[in-house]
Amino acid sequence: MIHLAHVTKTFGATRAVDDVSLAIARGEIVALVGENGAGKTTLMRVAAGELAADAGTLAREGRAELVHQHFMLVNELTIAENLALTHPGFRFTTRRGIEREAEAAIAASGIELRGVARRVAELSVGERSKLELIKAIARRPATLILDEPTSVLTPAETEELFRVMRRLAGEGTAVVFISHKLPEVFAVAQRIVVMRNGRVVAESMAQDTNAQSLANAMVDRATAQPRDRATGRAGGEIVAIVGVAGNGQTELAARLRDEQPGAAHIPEDRTRDGIVAELTIAENLALRNARWRPREARAHAERMIARYSIRARGPLQRAGDLSGGNQQKVILARELERTRCHPERSEEASRPTRAPGPSLTLGMTPQIVAAEPTRGLDIEATRFVHEQLRAEAANGASILLITSDLDEAFALADAIQVIYRGRLSERLTPAEAAEQIGRLMAGVA
Repeated sequence: MIHLAHVTKTFGATRAVDDVSLAIARGEIVALVGENGAGKTTLMRVAAGELAADAGTLAREGRAELVHQHFMLVNELTIAENLALTHPGFRFTTRRGIEREAEAAIAASGIELRGVARRVAELSVGERSKLELIKAIARRPATLILDEPTSVLTPAETEELFRVMRRLAGEGTAVVFISHKLPEVFAVAQRIVVMRNGRVVAESMAQDTNAQSLANAMVDRATAQPRDRATGRAGGEIVAIVGVAGNGQTELAARLRDEQPGAAHIPEDRTRDGIVAELTIAENLALRNARWRPREARAHAERMIARYSIRARGPLQRAGDLSGGNQQKVILARELERTRCHPERSEEASRPTRAPGPSLTLGMTPQIVAAEPTRGLDIEATRFVHEQLRAEAANGASILLITSDLDEAFALADAIQVIYRGRLSERLTPAEAAEQIGRLMAGVA
């Protein structure tokens, strides 16, 4: 059980949590939803004891575990060793003894994760997410807080997680599910709480509300004005690569990044490959520049903060202090701005290229490679990213969109290819893909 009363938390001039009161009972699954930067994670860090509130009170029964959206693992250690680091019940000190206890902890969690002797650096993104969940569950918390846990999971892994959440709640654990995916929220949560601009703005039982009402509550309509889209040019195209995670998408993006360094690259893991958290916004925006000119970099950052609606205190704010959505906007600003005003785009887009690897023929040469560009983003941030990609295509850019979100692929793509075990299907129109995508993703010829 957790009871927060009139909690406030500020960072400099930013009030991340503003007089919030919230109670979570034992055995309850509560979804906490809202835009990136709405204060959800900060509030739950206070609830877990990671941050001290500036005002208000916290009452909590038992231990609370917060599973962060960004992994907190030691890549050089094995699965078993990572579990042993944080599990108070491990008794053995020999390698095999630690591995046996790790296997027992994984089995007890109800989450499938094999090969405890594998190093974390060798794991897929989904497997790392599973390990973080197992670490938290193994400590038997009274309250389990999950921050965007499904952002890197396949549909089957997501359903596995939901079964575990329901079982833990049935055993008396309070579960908080931070998410922006409303279908998933309705699939698992009993109660839904909406935050916006640091405040709780709506709260109801799941059966008493609907997705449209929640979406309306999540978005600040005063700042969600439609933006002009580029028109009047022949345009490029957006080709989407879709498939179940682990079929070669990450490797494809990495090879394109290495072999086409002049293209814009939006990485799937923004905290690992997109920004340097310890550097300022201005420094991150200048990472691709040949020379560092502080005055020019600061002026450029001020323009980008305004152009890309980055919610920040200024160009000298650390990028690591931004919300996930605003970090993504910094990456978009850096990568998209450097590829603008290239008249050769249309000619480039017409030339097919053979990407590295077996059967990876693309029907275009991408100027922009966007890998999972909206992963972990809320509705408004996702809309912004989609607008930027559409505008770039309208201005002549050829864009390769690598995504596990089928709705995103169908919303944006002019053509779709399915990747399965490192191989790409032929190019399909969205209508053709709608008929064949399930079969192709399952590898059925």
